[in-house]
Amino acid sequence: MQNRTVPFPIPPRAPAGTTIIAFGDVHGHLSLMEEILAEAQARARAKPDRRHIVISLGDLVDRGPDSRGVVARLMGDLPGCELHVLRGNHETLLMSFLAGDPDADVWLKWGGMATVGSYGVDIEGADPHSKRDVERIRAEFRARMLPDHFDFMRTRPLSLTFGDYFFVHAGVRPDVPLARQKEYDLIWIRDEFLPSGQLFEKKIVHGHTSVEEPDFRTNRINLDTGACYGGKLTAAIFEDDVAEVFASIPAPPGTHFP
Repeated sequence: MQNRTVPFPIPPRAPAGTTIIAFGDVHGHLSLMEEILAEAQARARAKPDRRHIVISLGDLVDRGPDSRGVVARLMGDLPGCELHVLRGNHETLLMSFLAGDPDADVWLKWGGMATVGSYGVDIEGADPHSKRDVERIRAEFRARMLPDHFDFMRTRPLSLTFGDYFFVHAGVRPDVPLARQKEYDLIWIRDEFLPSGQLFEKKIVHGHTSVEEPDFRTNRINLDTGACYGGKLTAAIFEDDVAEVFASIPAPPGTHFP
């Protein structure tokens, strides 16, 4: 079905009197995220007359050193700012793994070992290709997963809209109205979305697919700069008709798992 809705204006605008700061995939890098949150709060203190919104684009967990700490921090307050957290595909895989879905066992090979380790599961010598080790890890992770952490991840929205911007983890399917997008595409899509030059109803702000530098295009902005691969954690700021990099914090060497 063709998308017959009116695309966003160029340049797109944030809501009047509102500052939005959005950052890409954290993947357990608590210290990097803390720097961005601190800078966002400093800006809020400097401009108390404005509404300040901070958005995590999802993928809080896996590969980095402190997934549990990232979740706990984002469950807390950010004085002076409204804090919004989206759900990514890695949070979704975590939940499926805990539910016993065998198709989700791949999660351990995609960085989940770092996450279970951050919750106190013994991963020394464990083999994510071994069925016996996978079942042992699943049982221990169920016992150690904090119910409020699980509920927080489970209840995160898949998208948010402010002004002329649509914030989402992975992207959207072309030729489908934003209101009719499916969960799978919102947290997983790549091939059909990234090459598209289509102007959607809103400008899409996303992560999920790592790039060396933040990618600002006419129809979308990609803020995943590969913190989980030793790259950077990047945040963009949106004020009036301006969208630009707010902060880009490099990951310390050796602070991620494959």
